[in-house]
Amino acid sequence: MGDGVLSLRFARDRHGRTRLAARQQRYPLTTTAVLPMESESGALIYVQNAAGSVFGGDRLHVAVHLEASAELCLSTPSATRLQGEALSIQTTMIELSEGAFFEYIPDMIIPHAQAEHRQHTCIALANGAEAIFMESFAAGRVARGEEHLYRSFSTRLQVSFSARPVLVDASSFRPGEASPALEGALASSGFVGTIFALSQQGDHEELATLISRRLASLPGVYGGAAALASGYGAVGRFLADDAPNLRMATQVAWDVARRHMRGRPAPLLRK
Repeated sequence: MGDGVLSLRFARDRHGRTRLAARQQRYPLTTTAVLPMESESGALIYVQNAAGSVFGGDRLHVAVHLEASAELCLSTPSATRLQGEALSIQTTMIELSEGAFFEYIPDMIIPHAQAEHRQHTCIALANGAEAIFMESFAAGRVARGEEHLYRSFSTRLQVSFSARPVLVDASSFRPGEASPALEGALASSGFVGTIFALSQQGDHEELATLISRRLASLPGVYGGAAALASGYGAVGRFLADDAPNLRMATQVAWDVARRHMRGRPAPLLRK
């Protein structure tokens, strides 16, 4: 059982590039060095779990603060695996100052048999800040015949702009109570992805339409998007038949949102 902590603060330097200003970490959470985004002023960093997996009983706490106009893409070097029978919990707090831009593009979560996991993410955006937040998970170690053999997997996302709550999104899968593979749930598509494009500006209906069209063009992917009722962005959800199609859909949805919000394509992250 681990009580991991990772606290990161990023700021723009006098040359306009985003730099790591402060870091606090405790095993098993750590990061790579800060990498430059190609042809951009933003930074890229990968969060790593030195234990190799999230284990039952783990309590992981991540906090990221972007100062004014800083730009950061946060990812993971590989899939996050959930192991063990005890409950594991991860809390993530993201604070974005005025004009900051944050992208969260992790690889998928893979729950092993009997795993029980809960994660809670809060994103607080100041005036003019923007974010692209993505999550994805698999039905299990499908290649080994493990499909929805975990005990439970729950996520909760809360978003606020200038201290005003604008979004609460939660999902929970408990195969022992109701099979996620039922028609009307995930059916035969055990790979799930979600994108939230969060902004005070732009045509969110247009963005949702663009994401829906691109997802509809992908083989083995089923999904769509809609503008958030709060008026602060758009949400897209998609199902995929396998891991390669899920990763492809994730890249495509990210690229559409990034082009719409920032006028720049999504890079291919180094894994």
